[in-house]
Amino acid sequence: MSLKGAKYSLILLLALTTITGTAQDRKLGTWKMYLSYHNSIGVCDAGDRVYSAAFNSIFSVEKSTGIIQTYDKASGLSDVGIQSISYDADDKVLAIAYTNSNIDLLFNGTDVYNIPDIKNQNSSGGITIFGISFYDGNAYVSSTIGISAINLAKKEVSNTYIIGLDGSPVKVYSSCIDGTNIYAATDNGIEYAPLNAPNLLDFNSWHLFNYTQGIPAMPASLLATANHKVYAVIKGSGNASDTIYEFNGVAWSVKYYSGNDSIVSIITDNNTVYFADINQLNNANLDGQITAADSVIITPVQQHYALAGWFESNGIAWEADINQGLFKNDGQGNIENIVPDGPGSNDAFGLDIKDGIVYVAGGGVDESWTYKYKKDGFYVYKNNKWYSHNPYTDPIISNYSDIINAACSPGLGKTYFGSFYSGLVQYDNASNTITNVYDNSNSTLETDNNDPGRVKISSLAFDRYDNLWIGNAGATQPIQLLKPDGSWLKFSVPYVFADMKQILIDDNDQLWSPLRSVSGGGLLVWSYNGTLDNTSDDVSRLLTIGSGRGNLPSNNVYCAVQDKEGNVWIGTDAGIGVFYCPGSILTTSGCDAEQIKVVRDGFVGYLFGTESVRAIAVDAANRKWVGTNNGLWLISADGQTQLLSFNASNSPMPADQVINIAINDITGEVFIATTAGLISYQGDAIDTCVGCREALVYPNPVKPDYTGPIAIKGLTDNAYVKITDVSGTLVYQGYANGTQMIWNGTGYNGNRVKSGIYVVFSSNDKGKMRKVAKILVTN
Repeated sequence: MSLKGAKYSLILLLALTTITGTAQDRKLGTWKMYLSYHNSIGVCDAGDRVYSAAFNSIFSVEKSTGIIQTYDKASGLSDVGIQSISYDADDKVLAIAYTNSNIDLLFNGTDVYNIPDIKNQNSSGGITIFGISFYDGNAYVSSTIGISAINLAKKEVSNTYIIGLDGSPVKVYSSCIDGTNIYAATDNGIEYAPLNAPNLLDFNSWHLFNYTQGIPAMPASLLATANHKVYAVIKGSGNASDTIYEFNGVAWSVKYYSGNDSIVSIITDNNTVYFADINQLNNANLDGQITAADSVIITPVQQHYALAGWFESNGIAWEADINQGLFKNDGQGNIENIVPDGPGSNDAFGLDIKDGIVYVAGGGVDESWTYKYKKDGFYVYKNNKWYSHNPYTDPIISNYSDIINAACSPGLGKTYFGSFYSGLVQYDNASNTITNVYDNSNSTLETDNNDPGRVKISSLAFDRYDNLWIGNAGATQPIQLLKPDGSWLKFSVPYVFADMKQILIDDNDQLWSPLRSVSGGGLLVWSYNGTLDNTSDDVSRLLTIGSGRGNLPSNNVYCAVQDKEGNVWIGTDAGIGVFYCPGSILTTSGCDAEQIKVVRDGFVGYLFGTESVRAIAVDAANRKWVGTNNGLWLISADGQTQLLSFNASNSPMPADQVINIAINDITGEVFIATTAGLISYQGDAIDTCVGCREALVYPNPVKPDYTGPIAIKGLTDNAYVKITDVSGTLVYQGYANGTQMIWNGTGYNGNRVKSGIYVVFSSNDKGKMRKVAKILVTN
């Protein structure tokens, strides 16, 4: 999706990725991004609609109807990390500049063309795009290297102007054209060149305005033009006290002095200039003097924390707020906050999914497990709607930053979220409310011995008895337990470590936890030996590298998961290890991990032996989804076969590094938390079919223009399936992944089957076949 000139139809792509709440409505193999729209970094007037940009996505609002359309990498955009947006009414194109200097052109709200030219020459990462302006069929890109002109008809970069006074590159923060000159805002001041200059590529064609023309040769940040007048923002000392100057074609004059605030946006539209400082909206007729007294025409939303720009259309102000999204304000007290449904932020760290509900911890820690002081809280995805809870929506957690893990108990109707700063949050699943918080004042939780003011929850997990196991980082007794009756217990271990990164409770009621410590980490296995209240018989073992000591691939363990055969798989910075004998791990004989040998490109090596495996999840077919620093993989149940491989280059994944993975076994949807946001892949393995009396088929009928996979859902777990025509001739057979099987609509000859009705037979638990569905295929 990054080839130059590539075109994508967003209408088609969005139709293919629509999900309405049931598995068969989401096309298999499609992606869906779950992004936050609360951070609006820019807003544009596109006539009948308004575009607003968030950090990783864009949405439009139809002015007359309020209909919202979202755009992201999964639905046709080529990238994530949006730097700025701008709109050209003449060519009906929205230009999208990304932080990595990639560019998309969105025409008519439907077709996307990628212009990767600047990105492709940005090998050192030193090129930043600051903004894009338009004139006469060209888009002018202001960047670290100068001004690049994109021919909108050819959809390619035609020229790049290096305008340093000595011919060297100079940062251009903004540019515009008034029909006579082309202007550039630089650290030196406002530079310009006549449009009819013999060669704009020659730096000698460019000149610097100074006090003799009425404007100082000081750092400039923004430019805009209308009616042959130019408006420039000259920066004040310390990025405050900015001044707007107007150029009438002969001389510059001061139009507005901002006082103590930095001007962040200036837009000209309908003979009016709209500019915004951090907390105030301003405008003035282009022919009038802008003053502090007459420039504010409406009262901005009182909760504005950081404005990113605004404009007015038919008496309605559209205001972009970096912290709260887009506001529609009629100036009469009617204020609407327009934010498409999504999580509270793009950050996701801890994941848990139970009964089809997704619980996301939005905090995070760095590689050394130190605070990030993130107050994004947590988010719950339920019935196709996101519910966000953070210190601003729920004062009860006003001090709860860095919430990094989640654990749900459907039996208790509760979910718990752990803060690596303040303690434990209790959430009621039915009412969608926080019902309690726990710290050292009302529980056995302890403060960190090395940071006494902090109650640090590093990991959470429920066992099959609805006991909540808690990793209490830095505590004297680091294993804490909250029983279903609300009572607490705590346990000691004979090892010194900093954090329990994760907790896995296996089928033998043993606790497995990857550790972080200054002495090298390792993997803790601990058991209360069947007696919770008797700590004298507790047993434990610290697993490390080396035969007889656990044989870990590395002492730096990130994750642990138990598969459907009872084996424990661990991810390390040197690949995967598997414990095929977890039941004997704490016996005298012990148990060592094994590394799976695989053949890749003719060479034998260990499974993911050169990768840092950050997360592993097991789907309904016992296959493993593996997340690393370099992407996402699906491998077979035994690890020998690679089935799928995704990264940010070959898929809509917003980033290569995976933080966590969780699977909705009811729908087969695989949720992946990456360093740049949350995304899901529609997998083909499901565990249950709630409410199904017989197998469901999607699509059915199979129409002539459909060439994708056909899903047969609601089968016996890992059932053996046969598909025949009405005469009984076998056309296909295979096994279900969990309770779902995929058929590609072809027979044994590899060709699409003929039009007709096909019968699906599935084996029951006694091995007998029964008819479970019919499929109509038309050609």
